[in-house]
Amino acid sequence: MNGPTHALLGACAGLAMAGAVTLPAWQAAAVVPLAMVTSAGHTSSDMDQSAWWRLLDRWLPDEALGESGPLRHRGITHWWGLVVIAAVTLWMLTPGAWWAWALLAGWTSHLVGDFVFGANGGVPVMPWWGCVGCGLDVGGPSETVTRAVVLPAVLVWLGAVAAGMDPWWPVEQARNLASR
Repeated sequence: MNGPTHALLGACAGLAMAGAVTLPAWQAAAVVPLAMVTSAGHTSSDMDQSAWWRLLDRWLPDEALGESGPLRHRGITHWWGLVVIAAVTLWMLTPGAWWAWALLAGWTSHLVGDFVFGANGGVPVMPWWGCVGCGLDVGGPSETVTRAVVLPAVLVWLGAVAAGMDPWWPVEQARNLASR
């Protein structure tokens, strides 16, 4: 999945989290940029493509651990287990830290996006090996439709729900139009 699609998916994940825990409006608004920060780019699990990470990968003999090592792209930073460890830690230590949950929502959305769009592997089931995914082409037609149509629609819907609207309002509107 490309960066702009990751960012939109992160915004959706942040708003979904805000709606699920019914955050006040100002926090719900702040969740979106926070989730976007960790959903795309070098502050996401794609930090493994940054210059400093690649330098670290050159210095450390992690390839000896097998499967091109944990520092490879879509290695340890793309492992779902890190999300679980972070979520359990947050839940135990600071359950009310909405901003930390927003950052984690963005990171998680990145992994979901790479699971769906990642023709060359998906995400690792084990810490850095055993990659699985749906295999849709990164930048392909399905990602284009997802970025241009699906995610903006979901973002509007989640924004309305986070603002306190009934989550079923689109269905009711469609029924009203169909009955005319």
